[in-house]
Amino acid sequence: MTVISESQYKYESGVKTLSTVVISRLDGVELVLSTPSADGGLWEEYLHGAYESYCRHGAQAALDVSAVREGTSTSLFYALVEGGRVVGGVRAQGPYTCASQSHALVEWAGNAGYVQVRDAIAARVPGGVVEMKSAWVSPNALRPQQLAGALARVALPTMERLHSRYVMATAADHVLARWESSGGRVDPSVPATAYPDSRYHTRIMWWDRRTLHADADPIVWRRMWTEHDALCRSSVPGAALPVQSQPPAFGDISVELPLVS
Repeated sequence: MTVISESQYKYESGVKTLSTVVISRLDGVELVLSTPSADGGLWEEYLHGAYESYCRHGAQAALDVSAVREGTSTSLFYALVEGGRVVGGVRAQGPYTCASQSHALVEWAGNAGYVQVRDAIAARVPGGVVEMKSAWVSPNALRPQQLAGALARVALPTMERLHSRYVMATAADHVLARWESSGGRVDPSVPATAYPDSRYHTRIMWWDRRTLHADADPIVWRRMWTEHDALCRSSVPGAALPVQSQPPAFGDISVELPLVS
């Protein structure tokens, strides 16, 4: 395991990022969307916090920093910034071209459910599958529960930016249950796996672009759409959907998201 050293980076609003939105009712906390290559300092700050968070829970085995630090496996990432410091975030991998690219197969390797996970991902790959990884929120943040909710709402802008119908995440039951309000649904066909160790019952959750509007809590949906609108308003070559001023019902649109390991 590569240990992330203490970062001296201090985030400056609007510097070298793809887009930023101020989260409502969170005292000026910003949700920043960027990539490792666009802002290496912000990326290091995010990784440093992720490593500390996973160590705090004794789950550092699930976070292979040496494998992700270069950033080539991360399509984009989100950082929550409070008072100039990163207090949470999550990163995205994909869209995948085959099921074997997903880390979920590592998590279920040798356990019941491996075939179901593989087949579930493979069936969705043609529509676009993005996997959310390495989510964390600092316990020292002013409102950690609300920040975790903000991370759950990034499914929609991630689908838009990466032209994908599906977002997936693997995490402990209690985490995924909290994220259901944003439209994620635990896959009942896949039994839980003890990952990264026997203390955890890790499940797989899916967000589906076509049913997201119906699956999400109505209040959460409107907040999600507002944040998505701000994060995706800037020019995005080949955007999957034109940005609209009001949230649509996605049922008829055929276009193709702690701890999350």
